[in-house]
Amino acid sequence: MRNSECRMRNEAARPTPHSAFRTPHLLVWARRATQAVVLLLFLYLFLETVYHPINVTGGHSGLFFELDPLVLLASWLASHTLAKGLLLSLITVAVTIVFGRWFCGWFCPLGTLHNFFTAIRGARRKAKLEIGGYGRWQKAKYYVLIVLLGGALLGTNLAGWLDPVAFLYRSLATAVFPALNAGISMLFGWLYTANPGVGSLRVTAVSEPVYELLRKYFLAVKQPHYYGGILIGFLFAASLALNFYRPRFWCRYVCPLGGLLGLAGKNPVVRLKRSEEDCDNCRLCLVDCQGGARPDSMQDWKPAECFYCFNCEADCPREAITLSTLESNSAASVSERTQATAAVAIVEKEERR
Repeated sequence: MRNSECRMRNEAARPTPHSAFRTPHLLVWARRATQAVVLLLFLYLFLETVYHPINVTGGHSGLFFELDPLVLLASWLASHTLAKGLLLSLITVAVTIVFGRWFCGWFCPLGTLHNFFTAIRGARRKAKLEIGGYGRWQKAKYYVLIVLLGGALLGTNLAGWLDPVAFLYRSLATAVFPALNAGISMLFGWLYTANPGVGSLRVTAVSEPVYELLRKYFLAVKQPHYYGGILIGFLFAASLALNFYRPRFWCRYVCPLGGLLGLAGKNPVVRLKRSEEDCDNCRLCLVDCQGGARPDSMQDWKPAECFYCFNCEADCPREAITLSTLESNSAASVSERTQATAAVAIVEKEERR
């Protein structure tokens, strides 16, 4: 452990190709922007299903479910029929075959929330190194997937319990939004009753117009409440809190959609490549690795666990990690083996002399 700490100190003191305050790679900012836009889109479509005066339900409110291949597979196994709208999820599968678990790192709205809570956990670099690697319990999500698909095959569609899109939607619909709706109504009700202010200036002069806008565009006309709302809200909060224990805990250990996409993207066309010449094994690429994909070792790199967040590329002070295709990686491996064989032959020849 001391050697590791000394290596990290030496790396911090060593001049790098850029300034000491390196900004994340452009791809990291592109991912963050995409995640923000997609999450806002999900929340907008969610609000389209809430009944308020100007609401018109329908449209594309089910877009995220249609892009979810787990919903497609489970529905087909359970009912032996295919809804045409769910065929849109084949796009997700096709892109996953090429780019790996891009959906988990860029597009999943629940994954974005887990990413946010992981980012604010504030662990020290040493602790991040210790928990940033792959763990054998990450296989658990594949067993969860098998159980859910087995239940669907027997006619019981359980995928909605743990599918990330369904889980987030249910949590918002039965716990988060009802609580928010009640809290806002209580706040503005108190402001109207108390009517605080100074002299002739009353808070209600501002609060009432704001409340009318909220009632028209945001709050439900009559918000239903659910007996299981507290339990679902607790489970949702617990799933977010677990990110302080392990980065993106849900995505690593629980998510059945992540397991399905991991199988589809186990051998992606676009993949990470590490330059052995530039890498000095500082392992800083593990510090912000979200999936525990072992980017510090290309021999043991696990594309089925990689979210393609590109944090490893941004964190590498020597720019040793880049993107490449499967063919170029294969060619590089052949070249490295050829060079190694040639080196061994030279050594043996020298020894004979």
